[in-house]
Amino acid sequence: MSVTEALVLGLVQGLTEFLPVSSSGHLAVIQHLWKLPAESRLPLTVMLHGATALAVVFYFAPLLARLVRGLWASDPARRSSSWRMAGFIAVASIPAGLIGVMFSDLIDRAFSSPLLVGLMLLVTGTVLFGTGSSQPRGRTGWVRTLLVGVAQVIAILPGVSRSGATIASGLYLGMERKEAFEFSFLLAVPAIVGAFLLEVRKLDLAMLNPQALAVGMLAAFLSGLAALYLLARAVTGRKLHWFAFYCWLAGLATIVFVR
Repeated sequence: MSVTEALVLGLVQGLTEFLPVSSSGHLAVIQHLWKLPAESRLPLTVMLHGATALAVVFYFAPLLARLVRGLWASDPARRSSSWRMAGFIAVASIPAGLIGVMFSDLIDRAFSSPLLVGLMLLVTGTVLFGTGSSQPRGRTGWVRTLLVGVAQVIAILPGVSRSGATIASGLYLGMERKEAFEFSFLLAVPAIVGAFLLEVRKLDLAMLNPQALAVGMLAAFLSGLAALYLLARAVTGRKLHWFAFYCWLAGLATIVFVR
């Protein structure tokens, strides 16, 4: 794999991992079009996910630090709030963890179908479109967070955006916009980091050009940070539904032109 190919894939991974347009779908289409061999495609994809995992940890480091410190805080209210949030994250992570382990081979095969990617991009666009009119309704509880976790399961399919599915489901369930954004990515940390650690053990990095790997990972990290800042503004500014139009166009283009 060339440095240029790794750079493009890194930029695509970083931008689409966090924007609600499905990184898995975009990478699957590009890799299909370029006909990249599996022995180099799979290791690079995993390492690019590692770079975006680092980006989300870096972006949310202050929030994560407050959460961890709160678990041992002397103030009972702060300690209770932090343990409650940790419990929400743990409960919402269970569905995706179970499905990811039980059906990993089936999920891998799904990435070879551009038609499925296109159809799921259309679904993602439709889900996003309705978020513009969502309104907050009451305090977030265990049922809401578990349902957001179920939405993350659906996002395992290529073409379904993880951030789009979890943020949109949070908004539909009545979360505040900032809360839905932050919970989506607090939930993403164990999901993304866990998936990376699970897959990296299987890799033979000798199959990759070291320069291409470094360039791709740096591009994924920096573009991932930029995407997080952009998405935060879109969600809090009630503009998340704008991404629906891109998903619909990308989905139709994939269905019609990619074979």
